[in-house]
Amino acid sequence: MPINRTPPTSPHPLTSVAGTDEPATTLLCFESTLHQCASAPNLSADSNITERKKRKFDGAVSNSSEKINRTMFAAFSNKQESYYEDLMSKMNSIIEQNVELKKSVEMMSEKYDEFLSRITTLEAEKREDRKLIQQLEDKIELLERSTRATGIEIRNVPKTEGETKDDLCGLVMNLGQSLNLDFTQTDLKDVHRFKTKGNSSPIHVNFTSVIAKEKVMNGIKTFNKNKDKSEKLNTTHLKIKHVKQPVYISECLTYKTQKLYYLARTQHKNYGYSFCWTSRGVVYLRKKTGDPQIRVNSEADFEKLRCSNSI
Repeated sequence: MPINRTPPTSPHPLTSVAGTDEPATTLLCFESTLHQCASAPNLSADSNITERKKRKFDGAVSNSSEKINRTMFAAFSNKQESYYEDLMSKMNSIIEQNVELKKSVEMMSEKYDEFLSRITTLEAEKREDRKLIQQLEDKIELLERSTRATGIEIRNVPKTEGETKDDLCGLVMNLGQSLNLDFTQTDLKDVHRFKTKGNSSPIHVNFTSVIAKEKVMNGIKTFNKNKDKSEKLNTTHLKIKHVKQPVYISECLTYKTQKLYYLARTQHKNYGYSFCWTSRGVVYLRKKTGDPQIRVNSEADFEKLRCSNSI
């Protein structure tokens, strides 16, 4: 079914040029338009068709956008400036702290060097003082030995009631007779009993000479040699009749020598030594008969003996 199109009303009437056979202009234009609408699909390609164009608001929109951009940039710049100032403030604070820390470290380093130097000096002084103390102890030990060189100790002798110095001198004289020694009371410088707990505290005898003391010590060794335990020196040889018990006599030793002698007697077998004795205030050890004697001067010598035996 054909479509009937109504042509638009023309504002101007159809006219023709007078004296000519040409059709009216408006009619030609209208027919041309109809021809184009029916045959040409791309209407925008025809230059005779009028187009509706958008209006551009260049002035107002551009100014508003520029103002917004400037405002945002100014706010961003202010924010960055504030952030930068805060960052610089913190950086300056850190730099100041690092400077102070560096000064503190340098000061501590100087103090450490000073303390190290003082400690080194004190250690050197300590070593010198230790040497001096050892020398003084050795001198004191020699002085004590010299003062006790003429003395002996008699142990395990019961104390009698009302005992006097004359009674003690009589015990020493009886000892000399049992040992076949010819000495008198003039050979005695002093006799006294130590004040200790118990009924048989040691008796200290001090002779006038080392020779007299050595005679007694040698006489005791000869007397006890090759005798049974019950026949060795006891209280009956001192003419104490009511009780019979062994009597022990030794040199009067210093405190240091007593300690060394005790350690030597308790440990000499562990080190492989069979003999242990004292002579003139000195402790000696010997492994077996015929071997050389070893002098013990300090506790460090026991460690040396242990190391030598472990090799």
